[in-house]
Amino acid sequence: MVLSGDEGPVLRVARDLSDRGCRTRRLAVSHAFHSARMEPMLEEFREAIADLSFAAPVIPLVSNVTGRLADAEVVCSPEYWVEHVRSAVRFADGVRALADYGVGTYLELAPDAVLSAMVGDCLPGGSAAESVVVPSLRREGDEPRALMTAIAQLHVAGVPIDFGALFGGAVPPAHLPDLPTYAFQRAHYWLHDTRPASPQGPATASDDTDARFWAAVEREDLGSVAEALELANGEDDRAALDAVGGALGVLSDWRRKRGEKSAADRLRYQATWKPLPGAASGVPNGTWLVVLPYGCQDDDYAARVVPALNRQGLRTTTLRLDGAETADRTALAETLRSALADHEDIGGVLSLLALDQRIRTGSATLTEGVAATLTLVQALGDLGSSGSSGSASSLSSGHRLYCATRGAVSVGAADGLIAPEQGAVWGLGLAVALEQPDRWGALVDLPEVFDDRAARALLGALADPGDEDQLAIRTTGAFVRRLRSHPLPTDVAKPEWRPRGTVLVTGGTEGLGRHAARWLAGAGAEHLVLTVQSDPEAPRVVALRDELSDQGAKVTVCPADLTDRDAVERLLTGPAAYPELSGVVHTADLARVAQADATGAAELAETLAAKVDGLLHLDALLADRDLDLFVVFSSVASVWGGGGQGLIGAANAQLDALVERRRARGLVATSVAWGVIDGFGVAADATAQEQLRRRGVLPMAPEAAMAALTHAVRHDDTLVAVADIDWSAFVPAFTSLRPSPLIADLPGVQEIVDSLRPDDATDESASEFLRDLAGASDAERERALMKVVRENTALALGHSGVEAVKPQRAFQEMGFDSLAAVNLRNTLGAALSTQLPATLVFDYPTPTALVEYLRTELLGDQGEDEITEADEEEIRRVLAAVPLSRFREAGVLDALRSLARTDAAAPDGRGSSADEELDLIDGMDIAGLVQRAFDGTQL
Repeated sequence: MVLSGDEGPVLRVARDLSDRGCRTRRLAVSHAFHSARMEPMLEEFREAIADLSFAAPVIPLVSNVTGRLADAEVVCSPEYWVEHVRSAVRFADGVRALADYGVGTYLELAPDAVLSAMVGDCLPGGSAAESVVVPSLRREGDEPRALMTAIAQLHVAGVPIDFGALFGGAVPPAHLPDLPTYAFQRAHYWLHDTRPASPQGPATASDDTDARFWAAVEREDLGSVAEALELANGEDDRAALDAVGGALGVLSDWRRKRGEKSAADRLRYQATWKPLPGAASGVPNGTWLVVLPYGCQDDDYAARVVPALNRQGLRTTTLRLDGAETADRTALAETLRSALADHEDIGGVLSLLALDQRIRTGSATLTEGVAATLTLVQALGDLGSSGSSGSASSLSSGHRLYCATRGAVSVGAADGLIAPEQGAVWGLGLAVALEQPDRWGALVDLPEVFDDRAARALLGALADPGDEDQLAIRTTGAFVRRLRSHPLPTDVAKPEWRPRGTVLVTGGTEGLGRHAARWLAGAGAEHLVLTVQSDPEAPRVVALRDELSDQGAKVTVCPADLTDRDAVERLLTGPAAYPELSGVVHTADLARVAQADATGAAELAETLAAKVDGLLHLDALLADRDLDLFVVFSSVASVWGGGGQGLIGAANAQLDALVERRRARGLVATSVAWGVIDGFGVAADATAQEQLRRRGVLPMAPEAAMAALTHAVRHDDTLVAVADIDWSAFVPAFTSLRPSPLIADLPGVQEIVDSLRPDDATDESASEFLRDLAGASDAERERALMKVVRENTALALGHSGVEAVKPQRAFQEMGFDSLAAVNLRNTLGAALSTQLPATLVFDYPTPTALVEYLRTELLGDQGEDEITEADEEEIRRVLAAVPLSRFREAGVLDALRSLARTDAAAPDGRGSSADEELDLIDGMDIAGLVQRAFDGTQL
């Protein structure tokens, strides 16, 4: 309902409705249209349109003045349009009239979908569920794409579309390929629904009855409820029906809330800690290289770690960085080579570099220790790939890097997080574990005091870690990190939360920050301050400001450099000060995707500055404020990591640690680690979206994300991850390069992992294939390997046959992405019972190149003189099948005859006939035949 009229009476009615629990919003309009306030302009308006020519509508028109089918003569008169300005808009009556005339499809021609959202509420219950309502445009987004989407929705709903007019002539348009004229061959190319199947199994008659019952309850249709409950109209049932009728509203509300909770629970996750299962004891084998930070004194924490480990029996050699600033990777690689020169039994590398808490020059949040850790990761990789001999090369082939922090994580409420800066190492390490699985060991957080007890716990974890790669050592033992579902609790901490006063939204004009601003405005925020790094008068910014103002919020857009503490302070004491600041939503970000090996400290500092510096300043400057809201937007890159997500993961892990520390000080703080949201970042591209879906990462609708944000605030979460994950697709890809105990405790994950393990039958089949391959000829080997490569390629791409896999066609042209590459590596490795590199399809870009690599890898590089009996039989068979004319055309027949005369002259000294020569050729050793036949020719 829209109320229009004098301000005082209208506002009194609005307040009365608010007191009754109705949500109201003041519209930002220039006049009170369709009310008595329009009467002073009606005469002038009548005169202005009196000379216009009106034409009768060519299709039936429902009038918003009467809510009924309009009379053609009436709408052609100026008086009708004068009345239209003054009278109430009978939109609901008009929609119902359309439904009465059998209309079932509604197309909104407008710049946004405002009316489309209202149509369903105006229709009777039955027709509302069956109707199709399509908006032609949205306020934001690609307008041509939105319009084409609307046309597609109408088309699939059965509305005839004039595609000739749409495409400007030919149907189909010339640039579209024709569909085949023959029957489809059952090759399924459409996208599959990647969402997990309903746990309730196949639909039954009972399911249908339940659905009809709840649909009737939600419509508050007592008659349909009685029918579903099979209640007659007798006296005994009437009392029951009356009781049910009074409860329909309560039941409908309960079901709606249960559905909302179920949808929210499915998206919510939280990282927790638990004691290391079956905690081991012992000492790791070999000599361990311990890397110490620059300036580490004997009484420093890092320096005390090595003696404690030595006392428990670990053999160590130490490397202490000798520069105040982190060395470049080349210099560090050479330093590592020298340190390892005298050790042939390196068991692993333990880095204590992260314990260097000195803030790097030019940064507010990047420490020298974090920067040095990144350089160490790169230097070890360079050392392993340099082809050197000795311990340096053996380091890369099996000995791993373990990165230690101290107080970067908290394993429980009583465990203080004292070094949030070191959290960046955890975010970085999650990515390195996936990018360099063969060289990565684990992340280990050390206790506040490193004594012999802590040393024993650490050595036990290093000696027999299993697959654990995220550990925390405490006085009570070793803990491991786990991801678990985080359903909404029954009790709501802030059930009536609404924004008040001023709310600051950093980055509020870009990306997800725009949706956060809309969320706050929709919740009733009085004043929104949005920071922007670009032009505050840019069209997109102005459009957003107008949109939020239309929702009743005062909007201030401020350019601000969040990396500058003084600028942040001016923001808080200026635009964000009045009315009183009650909340902050920190969404500012710098999305940067890069492999850890291909980045540097400068890029890491820039990413941290964009994300973490602003939070650090806001936390410090607002430490004494009693805020209702302090929310930061993080990423799942800091929760479970991702290839190419090292920079993002490092920034967001440090951000999460700052939020935990703020909460530990008794201040309000919530971090929401987002998964992929439709239309943002990588999910803005349709191809990337499909790749994500294949990996089990499903883009969330922005509306679902904002609903999750409401839950996080009202339930006062500290850290929560919100992501839509299909674990059946995610787990195989995520664990293909290395196991992930982090996700092992989630329901169903262990079963998926178990199903991926090759069984004895697979191993035996692979062994038999290799035995057959060893005894085959070169040509037979080529055919067998090409067959297995094509079959597994088709499997990785989801094809039902190998027809699309051409030997000379590049894998990337076939549609390979990193997930398909991993799947091919895994299935082909299992089929051949061998370990294959993760970069297989990139190093060998076609099936032919891959087959050649596999032949050499599996059988060795056989020289030209190593011809087997099977080879000889194969070549003899081929020679026998070639007509003599082909030898003559190739210019080798005379050479073959000469060879026969040289090696096998007749006993009586006369020359051989052509037939005799061919018989002699057939009897020669094949290696000599090929070599001498071409000897002296120009071929």
